[in-house]
Amino acid sequence: MVETVSGMRIALPPAHREFQERLRTWLAEHVPPGGLPDADTDEGFRAHRAWERTLHDAGYAGLSWPREHGGAGGDLLHEALFAEEYERARGPVRITRPALRFLGPTIMRFGTPAQQQRWLPRMLRAEDIWSQGFSEPEAGSDLAGIRTRAELRDGRYVVDGQKTWTTYGRFADWVFALVRTGPAGGRHRGLTCLAIDLRSPGVQVRPVRQAHGRTGFAEVFLTGVEVPADQRIGDHDDGWAVAMALLSSERGPDAGGPVRTEQRLLALAGQVARELPADQVAAATRELGAAAARLHAYRAHTHRRVAAGWQGEPAGVESSVVKLYSSELDLDLVELGVDLFGDRRLAEGSAEYLDFWHSRAGRVYGGTAEVQHNVVADRVLGLPR
Repeated sequence: MVETVSGMRIALPPAHREFQERLRTWLAEHVPPGGLPDADTDEGFRAHRAWERTLHDAGYAGLSWPREHGGAGGDLLHEALFAEEYERARGPVRITRPALRFLGPTIMRFGTPAQQQRWLPRMLRAEDIWSQGFSEPEAGSDLAGIRTRAELRDGRYVVDGQKTWTTYGRFADWVFALVRTGPAGGRHRGLTCLAIDLRSPGVQVRPVRQAHGRTGFAEVFLTGVEVPADQRIGDHDDGWAVAMALLSSERGPDAGGPVRTEQRLLALAGQVARELPADQVAAATRELGAAAARLHAYRAHTHRRVAAGWQGEPAGVESSVVKLYSSELDLDLVELGVDLFGDRRLAEGSAEYLDFWHSRAGRVYGGTAEVQHNVVADRVLGLPR
């Protein structure tokens, strides 16, 4: 038995160990020194798109995707090893993350062979960038409240409505949209998933300027947009099942998450050692030690989920526990830094400034903290509603 990426005493197959060593070498040689320009700018997005093609050409895109869809034919452990090593090497932000992590796998499960052949290889090569079109002004975590409508007319869906908080919507080529095809007020019934070409007539994309000044999200307005029926993913009026499968993939274990949190913690500890007055170091060290213990628990739970998934166990409600735990830990680390060093730690454009805002967003994206608390209360603790 050997220590693995998951921190558990399980045997790491020789092929995976070789993969890990080869990956470390490749990342050391190819990760751009100093990173890439901001992905929320035109120049930066082009650079990130080129980087994605570099990863693809090296065999590091779609590691667990089947070979027939252009992937590497690996497994969840390959993905976990990559995530950890990539974060340790401080690789650039992955603009294909939505496509590779959950949109592509959903098309593999529900899409037709023609759809898979049309879309999946281009996803892997970053020739097409995909965004997720679920959230709306009146339907965020409550997906059953979707109002964007689509009517089937002569082999085409005519779509009217609005999507918001669309990641990379400003630059995306396609949006994987959940729309209402049944009666209004049908909640989970009467929803359908459509792949919408964002270059279609009737589509208007407006960047959303965020609190930290960046425009990584967009609103997408759809006015009489015609979508061929062969771009429907799954059955008509059965979009809820497709959406739930997609969200299950989205909320799977992220082995890179604990590495990112560890980097934040180490950066703060280094600043404490360099800059904090001597009479304040002992108290700060106690706070940092408590955060380190929480990080250890976060890593152990994440890795337990990786090992379980590798052995074939489906993801369950524990994803809500990890989401809550990790988002609270990241927020507390940022708040600790501000408590110790004040607003001077939040110089606009600095890594700490971006972390300040991202840590708050962590309680919203992928399911709000309130929703996750309700899931834990209901499905883990069995509390009455």
